[in-house]
Amino acid sequence: MSGSVLGQIKAVDSGPLVFADPEGRTREQAKKWVIEQAKIRAMANEFGTRVKSETVQLTAESNGQMDDSFTELNVLQVKGEWLETKELEGPTPEIRDGEIWWAVRVRGKARPLKVSHVELEMDLRSDILGSENVAYLEDGDRLRARFLSPVDGHVMFFYAEDEVVYALSNGHSDFAEAIQGQKEYSLFSSESEWVESGAENEGLDKLSRYAWKFKVTNPKMKESQGMLYGAFATHEFAPPKMDWQASEEMWTMDAEQFDRWFKQNVARSDHFQMERLPIRIRSKQRY
Repeated sequence: MSGSVLGQIKAVDSGPLVFADPEGRTREQAKKWVIEQAKIRAMANEFGTRVKSETVQLTAESNGQMDDSFTELNVLQVKGEWLETKELEGPTPEIRDGEIWWAVRVRGKARPLKVSHVELEMDLRSDILGSENVAYLEDGDRLRARFLSPVDGHVMFFYAEDEVVYALSNGHSDFAEAIQGQKEYSLFSSESEWVESGAENEGLDKLSRYAWKFKVTNPKMKESQGMLYGAFATHEFAPPKMDWQASEEMWTMDAEQFDRWFKQNVARSDHFQMERLPIRIRSKQRY
């Protein structure tokens, strides 16, 4: 969800670079890879980079059993867009100590990206005051989280598990909740818990609509995963159409409908986005 900034075209230069021969590629594939890396370096020199972290679930089979594990990936993203190659030196293969290295230099034109995606902060916490962020929850644990946006906007929070999406508001209002930028919010704590904890004195704020005392479940012996969603926009937006589940006393919808609602909002506005927080859920441990 980003667009190019017109009128800010820059001449960029990677400078002389040398890359090790990438494994598993043919000679032509290696040349293309080296050129792309040089372009990235040229844009990074001019516009800089940012690191985006993602937690991913890996599934592997061992002795007929499927085992899940979680790992965090850090992806380096360059804050520029390549427009034109003006001059290319190489890539030229060189043999050093019996290994292939590629010498390359690229000059061209690029422009910075205007990023409408806001860097939101959302993480799990063990208590209302957020004295400790947690890596996982156990069956029956309360969902608690913190949220911060650098700019004013509007938010909605959802939880997804087993292809079912739950609205975490205790009212399912017609529009998203307004929040202030640079203000840290404590989520999913009841009014009485909030008062007793003295959270206001700690500089935290609350969203009354998101004081839902939601508990995660995982009665199985193997680890599972849920997903906390924070929908955000700098403007108001309406919630998805959901169904009331009297047995659970919550509004729900299936994951496919939720994804369709997200894509519709993205298509309507460059300023709508979704923050995703994977939640590892263990069965109750016996200590």
